Amino acid sequence: MGNIFVFFDMGVPQIGCTDCSHCKSIMGKSLCSIINRGCCHYFPEFTLVDIQRMAALEGGRRALDMILSYPGTKVNRFNLYSTGHFDKDAYEKYMASGALIETGGIKDHTIFFRTCPFVVPEKGCMLPARFRTTVCNFFICSEIIDDIDDPKILEEYMKERSRYARWVYRESGILQHLLEERGLDLISDFTGAVRMLAEMYEDGYDFPILEPAAFGSATGTK
Repeated sequence: MGNIFVFFDMGVPQIGCTDCSHCKSIMGKSLCSIINRGCCHYFPEFTLVDIQRMAALEGGRRALDMILSYPGTKVNRFNLYSTGHFDKDAYEKYMASGALIETGGIKDHTIFFRTCPFVVPEKGCMLPARFRTTVCNFFICSEIIDDIDDPKILEEYMKERSRYARWVYRESGILQHLLEERGLDLISDFTGAVRMLAEMYEDGYDFPILEPAAFGSATGTK
């Protein structure tokens, strides 16, 4: 038995899972040179909401410097995108072999050959939860979703996750509009844009405290 639960890092919500440290989800399988990276195959895109938190919250400037110093990070006008490791040779050999993993509904096999640039194998993400993307903070693997004991509680998690993601999208759009009104963006004046984001910061989302959602043992811990 295990459970998923909500916790907060300086007011920023994240869904946690008690089984992450010994997960056997297909999403956590790595066939590239970087093993034990868990399900961290996503190349993160940091929205203006994420960047605003880095500009305003404790430890944020250090996190922002880490992201900017990474060679695979591209600064766009209103977001940062970090491309991680992709073992292209291994992927092409794997696809050519025809001996593909049985993945159920997963069609994109590149996930087994990609690694987020900010994950440390066997340790996890170098970024504090409050500065991670919504995708990272709210990911729940399909094995856990399929094994949740109470579908009504799961429905609450799915509903609140979607509601929060929509808020982040809308809020980032509002921040973009405010920056554009002042002739600012991350390319033309990164320092000025970040300063303005910090000055406007207020945590305007009240994420509910959901009760833990128990699951049986889809990850092999029963």
